[in-house]
Amino acid sequence: MLATMIIALAAAAAPLAAQDTVGRTDTAPPPPPPPPPVTSPLPEAPLPPTPEQVRYVEGLRSVSRGVAQLRDGINRVARTQQAGDSVQRRRAARRLGGLCTTARSFISTGRPRMQPTAYTDSMRIVARQLVVRIDSVVKFLSTCETTAGKTPVPISADLQKRLQAYDTALVAFRTALAAMNRVDSVSTPSQP
Repeated sequence: MLATMIIALAAAAAPLAAQDTVGRTDTAPPPPPPPPPVTSPLPEAPLPPTPEQVRYVEGLRSVSRGVAQLRDGINRVARTQQAGDSVQRRRAARRLGGLCTTARSFISTGRPRMQPTAYTDSMRIVARQLVVRIDSVVKFLSTCETTAGKTPVPISADLQKRLQAYDTALVAFRTALAAMNRVDSVSTPSQP
């Protein structure tokens, strides 16, 4: 019985709500329009790399693959020197010689693409220094190929020195490249 009364009251209230035809008027004024945007000079976007610069970086990628192989060979020699097994030492020495051969093919593929003239000003100097370090590693690889199987420890040590010089030049190149591509993040503050 209570349910029927609730339904009847709801049905009676529905026509009253539908009959309300008087429109409401808001007494509050509309909000003011937002202020126009402040036009400030946009920071300069970095220039896209030239085709020569793209070739340089692609060549560096190939060189890096060869360098990774050299590091693997150096690490193998270092690990086996601590072990007392002479068979493992000989195997690691021969492996270093083989990795020098493989690394040489990767580096020789990538190095000709790395022309320092792709860059200008101080970036050209840094790119040239990196190329000189790579050339130093390439010159030593023929010695590594032929003598790593006989005397792996001195070959590994000399190769490690050359790779450290390469790493230093690579860090300088990447730092200079990041600075060259950085967008100026300083902008003028907006006015109130």
